[in-house]
Amino acid sequence: MEVNREQVLRMAKLSRLNLSDAEVEKMTGSLNQLVEYMTILKKIDLKDVEPMLAVDTAARSLRPDENVPSLDKELAFRNAPSVNMDHFSIPKVIGG
Repeated sequence: MEVNREQVLRMAKLSRLNLSDAEVEKMTGSLNQLVEYMTILKKIDLKDVEPMLAVDTAARSLRPDENVPSLDKELAFRNAPSVNMDHFSIPKVIGG
């Protein structure tokens, strides 16, 4: 599988990113490198490797809960495709 310019432009549009021609070319190359790397990883024989949940199983300390100011509504809705009654409004995806 190879990532082409049209696919990068489509992903950029869906992500609401404005990419220059140079950025599109750079992103196309980067994504193709990623796909090549994943193809190499798929070829690795892992049948004798025991599954694991995490590399490090040490206990994690949790930070205390504290009240902090939330994101301003106007700022949050700035990049929304549509806003309806103070909620993000997006096109129907399932069953439509």
